[in-house]
Amino acid sequence: MFPEVSVLGYAPKVRERRAHHRRRVNQEAELVIPSEGLTVPCLLLNISEGGAGITCDIIPRARTRIRLVLKDGQAFDGITIWFEDGQLGLKFVGDSDR
Repeated sequence: MFPEVSVLGYAPKVRERRAHHRRRVNQEAELVIPSEGLTVPCLLLNISEGGAGITCDIIPRARTRIRLVLKDGQAFDGITIWFEDGQLGLKFVGDSDR
């Protein structure tokens, strides 16, 4: 049996799947959703080489392409990968991953 998928396309998290060590941060950032022409403020909770955890007022559908922009100007392209307990998980992707 397959886990039930939410309206936004997210399946419940089953187990820890992080491949990279995450560093906890508490930093304001911006989430850019190019397909919607939106830029919204968010709070960066943690970050690693492969992704990040954020909270924001908008929850895009699963596998939505995004850009996370930090206050220092660093930007990371990625996709939304999971959503649970108000936190949105992002996976950073390069051009070859799209």
